Amino acid sequence: MPTPNSSGTNFFIAKISTHTLGAFTDENGLFLWVKCDTTPETQADTYAAGCFCIRTDNGTWYCNTGTSASPSWTLNGVGSVGPTGATGYTGFTGYTGRTGYTGYTGPGA
Repeated sequence: MPTPNSSGTNFFIAKISTHTLGAFTDENGLFLWVKCDTTPETQADTYAAGCFCIRTDNGTWYCNTGTSASPSWTLNGVGSVGPTGATGYTGFTGYTGRTGYTGYTGPGA
């Protein structure tokens, strides 16, 4: 495996705003993948439906579940983050998860 150089690789080359960089666009020029360091932004006609956003200040992952005209970012359950993550509400150790309060082996089962 090659050793990465000190600058790394950078697909994120389009500056959307002070806090957001974009990569990969669809045939309409709408972004399919972005990264940000704050809450994902909601500029109309910027993000395709289904666009992914990596939030680099806390490691969370979002998906645009709205439209390109009205983006709506939904937090995805990645790792322990989000409602379906390992420690999220329905995750393995979450409230309704397998070992959570009402889960299969939980104290409220």
